[in-house]
Amino acid sequence: MGGIRTILVTTDFSETSKAALPWARDVAGKFGARLLVAHVHEDRMPPFVVEYGQTAFAELLDRQRKQAEELLSTAARELGGSAEALVADGVPHVEIVRLAEERKVDLIVMATHGRGFISHALMGSTTERVIRRAPCPVLVVRQDEKRKS
Repeated sequence: MGGIRTILVTTDFSETSKAALPWARDVAGKFGARLLVAHVHEDRMPPFVVEYGQTAFAELLDRQRKQAEELLSTAARELGGSAEALVADGVPHVEIVRLAEERKVDLIVMATHGRGFISHALMGSTTERVIRRAPCPVLVVRQDEKRKS
């Protein structure tokens, strides 16, 4: 075990996900680790779009991705140091695990959303799916554990 050298922190820009950012910054500072901040842009088209306006939907996805890149760059700057911003396209839990594997991440830091019981029971959470598939430990932060920035 070589210690914590690279940390991946995820965000969807919600208040809940922002709770993970200061935790990741603090852990990275304590270990002198490189910090990667990632957002997964879901690029799946609903079935009705294929028939009624694929071009307009593609333009909307492109605008959303550009906005995500800007927000992520801001988040990376706020984390300080040399945090690297990464935007991936796809299914969040799949892309988070892929990034962790590709970048040889030693720790993933992410927040929970605390969905309602029915939603959680039917589809699980992104956090739980990452925990089950991650190649490294996952630090899960609840929103009420938000640290002062």
